[in-house]
Amino acid sequence: REQFHPHRGDLGHLHAAVPVVEQRLVAAGHGVEGVAALVEQGLDVAVQADGVHEDERVTRLVERGLVAARGLTLSRLEVKPAGLDHRIKGRPEKNVYTFDQYFGPLFDFWVKQQGKRVAFRVMCQNMHSAKEYVTPKWVFDEGVPGVKHVALNGKIQTDPAFWDERYLSLQAEFVRKLGEYLGDKPGLEFVDIGSIGEWGEMHLARWTPQDFAATGYTHTRYVMAYRRMIDEYVRAFPHTRVFLNVGGPDNQTINDYAALRGCHFRQDGLNPAGASYDVGEWLYKPYSRRGVICNFEFHSGYDDMVKKNWDVKQTLEKGLSAPISYLNTNLFGGGGYRKATPEVQELLRDAARRIGYRFVITKLQCPTALRLSQKYPTRLPLEVTWANNGLAPCYQSHALRWRLLGADDKPVADEVVFPRVPTTMWMPGQEQVDTLVLRVPAGLPQGRYRLTVAMFAPETNQTIMLGMEGKRTEGDYELTALSTVQAPDVQGDVFSEDFEKLANTWDAPAGLTATLATGNAHSGDKSLAIEGSIAKSWNYAGYRVPTPVTPFALYRLTGWMLVERLEALRQAPFLKLGVNAADGKWITNVTSNHYDTTKLGTWQKLEAIGEMPSNAATVDIAIEKGDNSTPVTVNLRLDDLRIELLEGL
Repeated sequence: REQFHPHRGDLGHLHAAVPVVEQRLVAAGHGVEGVAALVEQGLDVAVQADGVHEDERVTRLVERGLVAARGLTLSRLEVKPAGLDHRIKGRPEKNVYTFDQYFGPLFDFWVKQQGKRVAFRVMCQNMHSAKEYVTPKWVFDEGVPGVKHVALNGKIQTDPAFWDERYLSLQAEFVRKLGEYLGDKPGLEFVDIGSIGEWGEMHLARWTPQDFAATGYTHTRYVMAYRRMIDEYVRAFPHTRVFLNVGGPDNQTINDYAALRGCHFRQDGLNPAGASYDVGEWLYKPYSRRGVICNFEFHSGYDDMVKKNWDVKQTLEKGLSAPISYLNTNLFGGGGYRKATPEVQELLRDAARRIGYRFVITKLQCPTALRLSQKYPTRLPLEVTWANNGLAPCYQSHALRWRLLGADDKPVADEVVFPRVPTTMWMPGQEQVDTLVLRVPAGLPQGRYRLTVAMFAPETNQTIMLGMEGKRTEGDYELTALSTVQAPDVQGDVFSEDFEKLANTWDAPAGLTATLATGNAHSGDKSLAIEGSIAKSWNYAGYRVPTPVTPFALYRLTGWMLVERLEALRQAPFLKLGVNAADGKWITNVTSNHYDTTKLGTWQKLEAIGEMPSNAATVDIAIEKGDNSTPVTVNLRLDDLRIELLEGL
């Protein structure tokens, strides 16, 4: 699993005295965090995959069809509105909602008993239904216009004019009541908007020009009807993902509005040529980078695909060319994955490994040995290269917990950090290099320690599965083991100046002088005096410290300042450590508190504490002006400067 390559001087130009190891981590062949949602036709129930062996996990994910980007298997329900009468005896009535009769047993079985999650869509038109009224008859009795269509069974169905204001008002009330019942129900994964169109999808296949004319259809009314339903679903389900079955370019304004309102995209009709309207290319790819989660569904079941000479592998590859996080397989009906041939099972397993996001560590660089001190804390620097080997972005900002485990398996060091680049920006096929320092407490015994990492959602503490080996039962991943060596006790002053002798030359810009002054010092007899007038300069004086600094180490700068005169500048003076690379190029600053100008004429302590970057080599001390252009006249003193090493490697 681990391949070690000694690599001195790397880890962002680590201090030459610290040997490092470059560890390349092998991705698990069947790791599935960020696997998406393979959904069977009808029911999308989801299994929490954490703690499941990787091979077993893929099987369970594919078995019921829906594999979600958060490592869940889902079950999708497609139901009728306003009473859900296809499962409940009795005529649905106005203002009578039988949600609990229908959803109660389903959530009890799938969520509570089976540990899965549920997604659903409520349809209002369905040519597959055997009923005359998919939308209940009382809706039409309320005055909603209806049109007659022939169902697949040859019988007549009555469907509503979706753009009619009376229909929209009744539908809006239904959605609000549905949200009140289901909005915060445990186990709810996502909701499809199904209020308009055949199967709740964005098309009107059976509608004729005569139907449109009779019901007052215009494209503007159609768009406005969709916008209203999008708004209603978003308001009714504020804590649940809401999906829209998207349309083609003619309805792009509807798709875009859904994205603006925080909805996600879904498209049925995946076949060897791609999804309907080829939305994977022109719609999914740009919008997935705007936070829109994308979902596909197969056009046909497996037997129909065989009859049409549609190749399953080609179809999957076409679907997997888009940034999808859910895939509704609907290939084998209720029997699902178990009915598939071995070849198709392997294709589905492969899809489960690829869809969604899949984070892995591809390279880890750290010292070859952990330095320990009985007196002082030490530091373990790490350079970590992450990759997203999935198809889609991650849509949540996760944190990382780094730990050192002792021989008793208990953490001796524990740091929670957020990556410099948020996980929402870890795009597929890209690598992200992050550096961090793990603080190691003083007094640890010599021995062997193990380094682990866990990714998690900090608001819920939910652990995120990574697509690599080394997972422990606690949900974190063991990366490497480190032996230990005794750290030199070098903490303390690395530079000091009391100005009793002008041993150091301070540079001051034109207009100012930096000289040794006698009397009125903070301690002793002398201090550094800065006097004069300047305009264009960031600082009053500066000095290059001859002692090099150690990357990743923690330093403290202290000094005492007395300001006797400061005219025309509101910015108060302060101290700064300017950090430079080995080539002298400036990297960053570590700044102190500002002098309190309400107490002119007093000695005040200024202090700055900072961690050195990975490529730090030298530092400059500067008395900062804080403004580059305002003219100022100044008279100040500086005394008793110190730079201390607080925590080394």
